[in-house]
Amino acid sequence: MTGDLRERLNEIHLAICEGSPTASRDLFLAALGPIRGFLAPQFRGLSEDDLNDIATDAIVKYLESYEECDLNKGSLWGFLCTIARFDALDLVRKRSNRERLDEENYENDVEFWSARANYVFEGDQTIDARKIIRKFGRRLVTDETEARFLLLMLQDEKDTDAYAQVLGIEAMPEEKERAVKQVKDRMLLRMKRLRNEL
Repeated sequence: MTGDLRERLNEIHLAICEGSPTASRDLFLAALGPIRGFLAPQFRGLSEDDLNDIATDAIVKYLESYEECDLNKGSLWGFLCTIARFDALDLVRKRSNRERLDEENYENDVEFWSARANYVFEGDQTIDARKIIRKFGRRLVTDETEARFLLLMLQDEKDTDAYAQVLGIEAMPEEKERAVKQVKDRMLLRMKRLRNEL
């Protein structure tokens, strides 16, 4: 960061301390973009909106306690960057924890579903069927028909006719049941294989 900006921000800080009515606006204009630029190379996983929010929050936090910025110990630029960097690290950590928990939930759902060969579910045991399909769909189904069939299974559909309709089967009841069971068994096998890989 150029010395000119550091000096400019320090001047704005002094103006804020003196009660200037326009200094806060000047700070946003001068610092928002540079703070985003400071963060971007270090946090490539964050979006432009994330960076903008963090930069904005850093400026707001400074304005709420500007007296904590001591120019005898450092610059306003360094003060803002420190706030922004800690906030960015916190956001990344929270998202990482959330993704880890989501992954554990996916695995628990797969384990729960695939362990029940008779497709029986307790009333208070539920899974998010669409989440499993979004997460593992490419490994469990080969086309849209199988995806719709799997969704019915994950939702614990009991009606054979509902499965037969998805498969486009119009036959005698025994033939429907046999065809539906074959597809169910194939899906169950794939799910069990997936469970063993997790």
